[in-house]
Amino acid sequence: MEKTILHCDLNNFYASVEERKDPSLKGKPIAVCGNPELRHGIILAKNQIAKSFGVKTAETIWQAKQKCPGLILLPASYNDYHQASKELNKFI
Repeated sequence: MEKTILHCDLNNFYASVEERKDPSLKGKPIAVCGNPELRHGIILAKNQIAKSFGVKTAETIWQAKQKCPGLILLPASYNDYHQASKELNKFI
């Protein structure tokens, strides 16, 4: 039997899960970020719209907001990402 390797690049995964949870976010620039009060104020993930403004993963929230003043910031929902990942893995 020949071995097949499947590479599935889930760009914007956290942001995509957030859009799936709240469809009203579609078409808006969003970013999942750390907690600035706990000094974890960086971008963890962003959607394509935010990316088009130049928002980058791992940059500070204040830098991202300068590039994209309308950026919607969302806290990370790791349990939701884990569940969505398990759902995806059923197809692999």
